[in-house]
Amino acid sequence: MPFRFPPGGWLPGSTLAIVALLAACKAPSSTTIVPASAPNRPAGQVAARENPTPFDAERAFKHIEKQVSYGPRPAGSAALGRLRAWLVEELKSYGLTVTTQPFVAKTPSKKFPTLRMENVIAELPGKSPEVIIIASHYDTKHMEDEVFVGANDAGSSTAVVLELARVLAAMSPEERGFPHTLQFVFFDGEEAVVEWEGDDNTYGSRHFVERLQSTGQTKRIKSMILLDMVGDADLSIPKEYQSSAWLANILHDTAHELGYGAHFPKTTHAIADDHIPFLKAGIPAVDLIDFTYGTDEVNFGPGGPENAYWHTARDTVDKLSPRSLKIVGDTVLRALPKIARAAR
Repeated sequence: MPFRFPPGGWLPGSTLAIVALLAACKAPSSTTIVPASAPNRPAGQVAARENPTPFDAERAFKHIEKQVSYGPRPAGSAALGRLRAWLVEELKSYGLTVTTQPFVAKTPSKKFPTLRMENVIAELPGKSPEVIIIASHYDTKHMEDEVFVGANDAGSSTAVVLELARVLAAMSPEERGFPHTLQFVFFDGEEAVVEWEGDDNTYGSRHFVERLQSTGQTKRIKSMILLDMVGDADLSIPKEYQSSAWLANILHDTAHELGYGAHFPKTTHAIADDHIPFLKAGIPAVDLIDFTYGTDEVNFGPGGPENAYWHTARDTVDKLSPRSLKIVGDTVLRALPKIARAAR
């Protein structure tokens, strides 16, 4: 999972310059927070105007448990291969066309100088060849000294994208409310093999975008919605600073319309993640991520006391909530027709 920019880390200049800088830096320190203009309700509390969707949170939660049952799943591992095989079969069972995108990544690791990685792509054809991507990474961070099962990172986002794929595949284009083709993409190798520096990160998304560019398919992609760490029982997803503003606005506005505003605060944070290669290629992209995962002033990992469970053995299913998965799933489903209209 990616990182936050440190406070005071912003330099004057263009957004493109900021994005380029982010691709070269990584550290688990805190970011600048813009105070919310309205008070938040306690986590889990939603308004009566909530408008549920067919998104099945319990089913999605079981998908997290399934992933965790494979144990740690770093890039190149046998466990990730078994998870990938299950992902492919699950997506096929929804009637989707599934392909994989294997490649060999060069890493700075002396132990793993090269790793075989493989993206998973499931396509749901629409009346239009123009594509909206909904994505997550599905690998976990390699750790020598801890059993890291990554229930939230990236079990939760993988589970939500799977359930979104099932729900949307069961709808007609008319029921979906937009003509676009959908691609559900699961990136391998998001996690750094050694440290998040230079190109030691986002291997799968960078390869995916390189393939788009080499095959002349970039213009076909109208928007990309990235999910990462969305299962925290105390869910809070600020706007991600580098994300395409119109995409972030639609998703956050939709969440507030559904009564989920307490979980989509009017704050900002800056996260380097799998959306950055898309932004660099000129493709609108947004990252929905909760990077405040667990609070512990004494026992915390590389994320510090306000992100205490991140990249630790404490990232387990008991820290997550089906309710959080439902909030994110509902929001994406209700926002898709608006995104499709705006992306034309």
